[in-house]
Amino acid sequence: MHIEGTADQRFGTNSYLVEDEQTHDAVVIDANFEPELMIELVRSRAANVKAILLTHTDVDHVAGLAALLQAFGPIPVAVHDAEKHVVSEGKPLRREFAASTGRIENVVSLVEGDVFRAGSLAFDVLHTPGHSPGGITLKIEDNLFTGDALFAGSIGRSDFANSDGRSLLKGIETKLLSQPDELAVFSGHGPATTIGRERKTNPFLN
Repeated sequence: MHIEGTADQRFGTNSYLVEDEQTHDAVVIDANFEPELMIELVRSRAANVKAILLTHTDVDHVAGLAALLQAFGPIPVAVHDAEKHVVSEGKPLRREFAASTGRIENVVSLVEGDVFRAGSLAFDVLHTPGHSPGGITLKIEDNLFTGDALFAGSIGRSDFANSDGRSLLKGIETKLLSQPDELAVFSGHGPATTIGRERKTNPFLN
């Protein structure tokens, strides 16, 4: 498994390439404001992107969708049903931020408890709302992609109109801190960490 990220300068939002090194099947997780960085990375590795997976639909995580789809073709865009309208209908997620992606075709569902398959890759889907209603974490092997739920040393914001701080903490505690300590955490912003490190040192969880 090869995992490599790109981050935009505007918000420091991470997009990730997850690639099966044997088959070169790959997915992109989240679409930040500098999609050209991901497009260049995919081409440099000759990866075959099968889908784009969204941890949630804040504008900084979906801004690059159109460019990625233009580069990779009409591949599925997978998102939790609670936020599907943001990409399928081009409606903003937040009343605080009116930006939208425009309408995206071929939107499919990420469902709690299901396995999402893209070529030779298989992701467990964990619903971790609170930062946003449809926030999800994607688990593959010993890696968790937590979006804006859990960061190195912090947790996601819950001060938006459609956020819920209690749900955020409950999801982190029940879905993420229940994972083994050695699992790597790749967040929507900032550096990678581990479940064990966050369990011991994250000030928001102690």
